[in-house]
Amino acid sequence: MRFVGHIACTFAAIACVGCTGNSAVGTEEANNMVSDFEIKIVEKSLKMSYRCVGDTTYGADVDVYTTAGAVLQWPEKFGQADVTPLQDTLLVRCFGNDSVKMSINEAISAYVADPVTLDSDAKLETVDSIPTAAIGDNARMLEKEINVKLLSANSRIASFEVFRYMYGGGAHPIYASTFVNFDLLRSKVLEFADVIQPGKESELLSVVKHNLHNRYGVATDEQLEAASGINVEAISYALQSPTFYFNGSNIVFYFNPYEIGPWAIGSVEVPVSVYELEGIISPEAKKLLNE
Repeated sequence: MRFVGHIACTFAAIACVGCTGNSAVGTEEANNMVSDFEIKIVEKSLKMSYRCVGDTTYGADVDVYTTAGAVLQWPEKFGQADVTPLQDTLLVRCFGNDSVKMSINEAISAYVADPVTLDSDAKLETVDSIPTAAIGDNARMLEKEINVKLLSANSRIASFEVFRYMYGGGAHPIYASTFVNFDLLRSKVLEFADVIQPGKESELLSVVKHNLHNRYGVATDEQLEAASGINVEAISYALQSPTFYFNGSNIVFYFNPYEIGPWAIGSVEVPVSVYELEGIISPEAKKLLNE
């Protein structure tokens, strides 16, 4: 088993630059005005492949293979913020509550050591790789995978996507994303209640519906469903916390397959500008987006 990868970057913002060739400030003065915000992300990856010896689910002459993999862009530094709450939340979202007792490497190792199987009596035999030519009538492959990716970041807020994928032998694979949004000023994971004011769920739903109507050029919910397969009646922010992430001055509301429409339409993303959320978004979240 080997964990690999390392990414480190520094965001620099230049406060003032001339546009005509006659600089408003001198070069040396401008250099002193550059603001640095250091971000350190370490990419951790591990993938294991197995042959399920003795699995006769598809017949005695059909081999069954299974793989488990993880690729995580793991946060180690965001300026002076304490990233421990961010790391703990990512661990739990990826690997469950017990994972906070482990190091990130231990959690990844435990995940890939427990692949998807169909026959509990079959034994797992580690293989270097699964021959592509073998997959077909004479072999089947199961798999599971988890990915963590940094979607956006500045000196105030960082958003991560946690993507889970699994194929357990059914008609199609299952996949879903959740998101972790982290307030770097307060070293706090942002939940729905931190972003949307209490009692504003119906107003938020109206904004999301309006954006979907505009996207598909329709005027009613019935026309939207006919044009896209999206059933907005399935959206109930009063009953469930929505999945969302921050991107620039937008909050992107995200719906996984089957949540508001059939499998065929896949996931649905609805970006909403902070200006459309006036009176709906919390003052703290508005400040994070506007500064």
